[in-house]
Amino acid sequence: MRNSLNPFLVLLLGFIPGAGHAYLQKYIRMIVYGTFVLLPLAFMFLLAVTDNLDGEAVMMVLFPMLIWVISMFDLLVTLLKRPAVPAHVFEPGPMDAQGIPTARLVPSQIAENQREKSMTILLSFIPGLGQMYLGLLQRGVALMVTFAGLGTFIIFVTILLRTPVFLVLLLLMPVLWVYAMFDAVKLVQRKHLGEPLTDRSLFEEIEGHFASGRKNKTAAAALSFLPGAGHLYLGMQKRGLQLMGIFLLSIYLMDSLRMTLFLFLLPLVWCYAFFDALQQHGRYLRGELADTPVLGGHTGYNRLLGTGLILLGGYYLSDRILVEIASNYFPQFYSAYQEIRYNLPAALTAFLLIAAGLRLFLGRPNPPIPQPLHEGTEFTRRQNEEF
Repeated sequence: MRNSLNPFLVLLLGFIPGAGHAYLQKYIRMIVYGTFVLLPLAFMFLLAVTDNLDGEAVMMVLFPMLIWVISMFDLLVTLLKRPAVPAHVFEPGPMDAQGIPTARLVPSQIAENQREKSMTILLSFIPGLGQMYLGLLQRGVALMVTFAGLGTFIIFVTILLRTPVFLVLLLLMPVLWVYAMFDAVKLVQRKHLGEPLTDRSLFEEIEGHFASGRKNKTAAAALSFLPGAGHLYLGMQKRGLQLMGIFLLSIYLMDSLRMTLFLFLLPLVWCYAFFDALQQHGRYLRGELADTPVLGGHTGYNRLLGTGLILLGGYYLSDRILVEIASNYFPQFYSAYQEIRYNLPAALTAFLLIAAGLRLFLGRPNPPIPQPLHEGTEFTRRQNEEF
């Protein structure tokens, strides 16, 4: 077996059953693990294609998952048991009495660094353990508790509310796992470069970042995946809350009123909010940031929005209270109301399309507003032509 192998690459290959053992030249284990993992999965795929996959057959997936976990632990044990790099090297020493050069055995710093790096990577398979190995106890415990607590909380909420959709949040755990592993690798590299390591948890770093007042473009872009959150991070409460409210209210109205024709508006709102947050961060760097509402400064739009909210509130009030009372005394009225309610989304969609078309057809075009000429190469050239 090779001594100069990359343990991080071995772990990555271990996610493919048998690939990690093939890299370690353990070909018999490669065949065993690969067969017992891939063969049941292939059999389940054939059952799914032929529509014979029932609930009992789905439980077969637990067997290859168990074999895969065993193969990963086998990889870890094999890496820990492999021959280490020689911990000492020979250096030329002084001449002896007969004039023959001597050699002395000294500790190898390269071997020690490689051993520490390999152990850190292997222990980082469990989030936080690599940081604890480097002496950063507070940082390692925080990552380990966060990883375990997040998984426990998601599963607990899913079982308590009986809502399997919350299991989608489990996708956050691989992200945290990868972050913990690369964080450990970065820390051990900084240690080998002679930089001091500070035992600060991830939460303390985030708190320190917010306390410094600096706004990170990457954080603003990541938060902008929820429209308005990036603006709130930049300190634009009015604009952020309006964008977030427009996005969430649009989803609710389109779902409750079955106005699926306007679903194309959701990507438009999302893209506008995302790229607007990036532009606002650029203005923040230039010191030109202003919390301007998206719908502010337009009295006509505010009145239309207020009228729409009043009508929507009246509709839900009558639908939940008055109609239930009328159904007991006026059955014919209730039947007619149900018919109108069923056709209301289509009528409302048609009304909005007609109103938008009339606005575009009858509206007067606004005269173009002359833009100021910025001081630049074009401005300088024109100034020279005038003089």
